[in-house]
Amino acid sequence: MLKGQITIPKDERDRFNVNEGDQFKIFVQDDKIMLEPIKKKKLSDVLKNRIKVSEPIDIEKMREEAGQELANQYKHEELLSKNE
Repeated sequence: MLKGQITIPKDERDRFNVNEGDQFKIFVQDDKIMLEPIKKKKLSDVLKNRIKVSEPIDIEKMREEAGQELANQYKHEELLSKNE
């Protein structure tokens, strides 16, 4: 799969706080191609009205804990199958 990529000069990236990997909405206005940055939402901002969040959500920590939980589950299932 190919990605459509454009290069934005550094001065403009800094001016509009645009970073590598940011995504844009593209539209045409008066025969010009216009770009509008898509604002990223923090997971903690999305979840704050759905669950109580007492501290910022650390995605890396969540991934590590989920990976450890899966590893523990796999070990448990492996032990059960050996005892059968």
